[in-house]
Amino acid sequence: MYLVRLLGRYTLRLLPLVYMMFIWFLSSQSSGAVVNFSFYDSLIKESLHLVEFAILYGLLVLALLTRGELSRRGNKIAIGISILYALLDEFHQSFIPSRSATVTDLVKDFLGVAVVWYILRRTYFQQEHTWLGFWMRKITHHLAPGKCVIEDNRKGGR
Repeated sequence: MYLVRLLGRYTLRLLPLVYMMFIWFLSSQSSGAVVNFSFYDSLIKESLHLVEFAILYGLLVLALLTRGELSRRGNKIAIGISILYALLDEFHQSFIPSRSATVTDLVKDFLGVAVVWYILRRTYFQQEHTWLGFWMRKITHHLAPGKCVIEDNRKGGR
C-alpha cells in the first residue's frame, strides 16, 4: 500500500511538468498554411486557451496537495506559475512561424486560471461541504508524506 501511495504522490507531482512540456510542444508547432476553418473549429481552438492554463493550475494544485494542506501561499504560487507560464508560452509563440502572441490569448489564459481559482476558493478555502473539496482533502489525507506514514504505522504497514 505504501508503494502505491508513493507512486501516486510522485505521479501527481510530475504531471504539471509533463503537461508544461506538452504545452511547449504544441506551441512549437507551426500552424502551416492559412486554412479557413469552420466556425465551430475556430471556436474550439480559441476556447482551448481558457482550458489549457486552467488545467495547468489544477495540476499544480493537485501536486501541492500531495505535500499537505493547500495554503493560501501555496495557492498563490500555483497561480503565479500558471500565469508566468502563460506569458512564456505567448512569448515563445511569437518566434514560431505563422504563430503569434496576442494580448487576447493572454486574457483567455488568465480567465481560465481565474475560473479554477474561484471554484477552488468556494470548494476548498471556504470550507463548503462539496464533493470537490472533499476529494481534494482526501488526496492530502492519502498522499501527503506525514499522513501516509502515520496511517500505515497504525495498520502495521510500511
